[in-house]
Amino acid sequence: MKRNHFIIPCLLTLITVFGFLQPEQATGTGSDKETPSITAPPTALKLDPFYKKYMNVNGIHVVSSWRVPDSCFYAAYVSIKALTDVLPKEVLESLTNRNTRIGIMARYEGTTDIPEHAFLVNDTTLNWDVRARGLGGTIEMPFSTSAEENILAYQIDKYHAEDILIHEFAHTIHNVGISPVYPTFNKELQAALDEAVAKGRWKNVYASTNIEEYWAEGVQNWFNVNAEVDNDEGDGKHNKINTREELKRYDPGLYNILARFFPEVKEQVSRHKKVNLYNWQEKP
Repeated sequence: MKRNHFIIPCLLTLITVFGFLQPEQATGTGSDKETPSITAPPTALKLDPFYKKYMNVNGIHVVSSWRVPDSCFYAAYVSIKALTDVLPKEVLESLTNRNTRIGIMARYEGTTDIPEHAFLVNDTTLNWDVRARGLGGTIEMPFSTSAEENILAYQIDKYHAEDILIHEFAHTIHNVGISPVYPTFNKELQAALDEAVAKGRWKNVYASTNIEEYWAEGVQNWFNVNAEVDNDEGDGKHNKINTREELKRYDPGLYNILARFFPEVKEQVSRHKKVNLYNWQEKP
């Protein structure tokens, strides 16, 4: 991640082509000193021996087995830093005071390989290793997960148009960071969802499932890392809305809520490119 005069033109070309920043450039205010350090997990955290790699991002603990490449940590750093850099102090403290963690699954690891989620192997109603490549955190378990193939945007990633790290960590920020600090926040979020639905928004999409998914899908849109379909009525998961600009026009209530917590960065903070094939416009 270091720069020198010889490689600057090449780096600028790569940034232009891939639309993705190096860790120290994530918010436009960083420096080389912010390049993350990947170490063994601190013994004070008393983590399961499964975890061999560790990174700290604004007090958030990021962990994985030895199988996850360092490049995945560097990519995750950019996303996590963007999500936490401008959080209100009390929200970030609510996260860090609870030792909030993010686990990264290696490409050939499953959800139940993660120690905190190993109990799900006993669920006879669902195969969690097939169902999920990421889970959000809660007050009871302030721990979210994502997967190597999604963070690094491999072609084999089944969520290739979406950033699941951002989606699942958004759940954690909501459940562990915001809700304990602002007791009326969920009512505010529900009111925004109700108003949007009353206006005909979010028909037949995942965002209208509940306020949790309304929030997390909104955060994906804020950072331009959601999937889109050429259908105003939705396909059961998505519609045309997948960028911050569209969200501002489509659901200003949710947009204004998100603006209190996240930066309006112009750069892409994910390996997933900003793609907007079906730009939503208000019908006359």
